[in-house]
Amino acid sequence: MAQTEKTVQITVKLPRKQYESLKKYAATKHLSMADIVRAFITKGMSIEAYTEEIDFITVIIRQEIKIAIDGLSNRLAGLASKDLIMSAASYYSTIAIIADLIDTNRYTTFREIEKKARQLAVEYMKMKLTDAEKLFLSGDTFDHNLERLRGGDTDVSPDL
Repeated sequence: MAQTEKTVQITVKLPRKQYESLKKYAATKHLSMADIVRAFITKGMSIEAYTEEIDFITVIIRQEIKIAIDGLSNRLAGLASKDLIMSAASYYSTIAIIADLIDTNRYTTFREIEKKARQLAVEYMKMKLTDAEKLFLSGDTFDHNLERLRGGDTDVSPDL
């Protein structure tokens, strides 16, 4: 091994078995024990550096995966929200249509029912889960919302 930089001598004590293994390994490689020890130290230090780099890269990869998953999660949440609004609107519209078919003394166009159903769906989406459950379990609230769909209330924004 060509020495281009100044070296410092150290003393290392090894168990007899390890010393004999090192001596045998150096002989099979036709190198001095000093060269073999230096090579092992260099290799060990590079493995340590590699491990630190892997840990650093792993943190970066995890951050990138989290960013990607968070974006997808937000998109899925938005899609689920839209699906729930449409589901609630369909529910109210269906009930109103059935009610109108049964009650022929009332007049409501499908477009009016649909606008009101969307408004009710948005109100429903803004509710806490417990309030939404109460809404569907309450006969009075259901009757009131059904009346709104049939045309009893005119509180629907034209923007809906």
